[in-house]
Parts: sequence; structure tokens; C-alpha cells
Amino acid sequence: MAQHDYDCVVVGAGVEGSATGYHLTRTGHKTLLLEQFTLGHSKGSSHGQSRITRYTYRQIHYANMMPECFQTWERLGREVGTELYRNTGLLSVNGPPYQDFTLRSESLRVMGKPCELPTVGEICQRHPGFSFGPEHKAFVDPNGGVLRADSCLRALQTMFVKQGGVIKENEKVLEIIPGEHVVIVTSRGRYTAKSVVLTPGAWASKMLRPLGIDPPLKVTQIKVCYWPERQPGAFGNYPCFYYLSEKYETYGLPCDDHSGLVKVCNHHGDDLQGPDQQNQVQYSHQIETLKSFIREHVPGLMPEPSLVENCLYTHTPDEDIILDRHPDHPNIVIGCGFSGHGFKLAPAVGRILSELATGTTPSYDISPMSLKRFPNNGRLAAKL
Repeated sequence: MAQHDYDCVVVGAGVEGSATGYHLTRTGHKTLLLEQFTLGHSKGSSHGQSRITRYTYRQIHYANMMPECFQTWERLGREVGTELYRNTGLLSVNGPPYQDFTLRSESLRVMGKPCELPTVGEICQRHPGFSFGPEHKAFVDPNGGVLRADSCLRALQTMFVKQGGVIKENEKVLEIIPGEHVVIVTSRGRYTAKSVVLTPGAWASKMLRPLGIDPPLKVTQIKVCYWPERQPGAFGNYPCFYYLSEKYETYGLPCDDHSGLVKVCNHHGDDLQGPDQQNQVQYSHQIETLKSFIREHVPGLMPEPSLVENCLYTHTPDEDIILDRHPDHPNIVIGCGFSGHGFKLAPAVGRILSELATGTTPSYDISPMSLKRFPNNGRLAAKL
């Protein structure tokens, strides 16, 4: 048998790739983690100070993963001596037809997790910075809260290295050559591995097409906006929130690292041709939509953002993620299309991808995330 450099090479050191590397080295596999940019860069989807986490999910296959995610973040925090999660609770507010309210609250019941059902009047009395009319329904996931995203990413990478992993940054992958041992050609070298895991984020289509795979992926740019409190400190004890109606799909969370500001964003962004087009959008409707949302439903905030950042989402048409082996090369594993909800799922995703890479039966049912749901198993359409 030919020699190989690594048991596994993971391409992309965002949260999914870093979580995969963490699990691989934790189980004793010699692993290389490659990143085309500097570690912690702001060009992709894993940067920033904060992300919402929660137990509640419309999709029961994601809800089933969340207990492990909470447990892993807690363990990882102990391992590095840093608190990674702050429990604020998650308030979910829906306008008609309330389908999201029904499915999300039901997922908590199925998991045996607590679910509070306040009236919107009680919410607005408890948190006067909100304004919701009687047509709304709401529930609270009391275990929801804030992940300290930058700290989470650093913790995964710190433990990856401590467990024997190797990270190489500013090293772009130029070619992946399938075979019994996969060859990975980069801007700085050439590596071989028993398997490779591809977690390239918004660069997924560009990396997968040369391998004959082209699942339907759309890249969007989200405006991450921070809004000043009208009364400083007023939102200090507020929960994270998610709001869905026919007019808005918006989320918000308190900001530990930006005093006096609250992070409020749209779930949907501006379509891009690819990740290299980011920051070229001259005007975004997102901010005007958010200003309107703030005026109507969060009057405790000023309707003009103090700080605006960018983040990339990579969507699939059904907004389910892709976790699978290449249909023709089973030692090439693919993780992409996280559709804006990948960060909170990263610990379980990393476990699944590490299991796929090492020939282990996945710990969860991944059929909803399979390439098989796309025409021709996601293969690139043959040219006529």
C-alpha cells in the first residue's frame, strides 16, 4: 500500500472544518487542516463575536443533534478555560399562519425540553423595548442563548493542535486528485491522505465542480447590523429573538463585545455570483427592511445601525445542509450548504463528517442531508 502523509486532510478552517478536525484528532487520527486565508478571517461565514444557539428546530433531524452540540460547547469551554455560551433564552415570535411557531414549539415537546408560552402582552410588559400586536404568537426556549463565536472557533483550533493536529493557513487548495489515497495539491505543497473532508463554505461550488459534483448552491451576503439602544443598558437582560411573519424574517441577540448595541439581522441577503463578489454590493435592501422592522417591533432601539459587517450564507434550495460522501469517490467527504444555521450545529456536524471520513457509521440519520436528494446525486450535468 502506498504511503500517505495524513489519515485525513480537512479543507477549510471555518467552524465546520475546525469541528471536524477536533473530532478526528480526539479519536486519534493524524489530521491536517488547510485554510486559504489567515485563521479567523472575515471573508466567510464563521467570523464575528456571536451566534444564536437553541434546542428548538423545525427539522427534527437538527433538533436531535442539539443536545450533543450544547454538551460539546460546554466540554470544549472547560478544555480551554473559556466560557463559550451565555444562557439568555430565545424568544420566538410568529405572525399568521404560525406554522413555524407550531413546528418549533413541538420540537421542544418531542425532545422533552422546557417551552414557555407567554402572551405577547406579557412579553412586551416584561421587555418594553419590544412591540408585538395581538395577532402574534410566541414561545420561549429557556435554554437558548449566545455562542461566543470567535472564542468557539479559537477553542476548536486550539484543541485540534493540542490533540496532535496540524493547521496551515494562507495555503490555497489548487487541485484534489481522487484515488485510493487522495492527493491534495496546494499553493505551497502536495499532500496525500486516506480521506479528505471538504468544508469550503461559499467556495464549495468552485471546489466541487472539478470533482464532477455541482449541487444547487446559492451564495448570499448578509448585512450584520448593530443598533444602538435608546436607553443605554435597557437590553442587558433581554433574550435572543427570532421573528417570522409574511413581511419579515429577522433575528436579534445581545452583544457582549459592543456595549450599548444589539445585533439585529435579516435571515435573507443579497444574491452573489460567488464569494469573490462580496463587498461589491453598492446598495442593500436589507438595511431599509431592518430599519422598518426596528420601528415596528423593537422601538427600544434607534432605527439607524451604528455598525454594519458582512457575512456569507451558502444556501441549498430546501435549506437543508449537505453532509455526504462523493458518489464516485467515498473517501472524499463533503460538508456545505449550511444555509445560515451551521454554527450552532457545528459540533454534531464535525462528528458526522469525521465519521464519514473514517468509515464509521454516522451517529445520526443523515439521509435528509444526502446528495441523493438532488438530480443525479448532485453530479455535474453531462455536456452535450
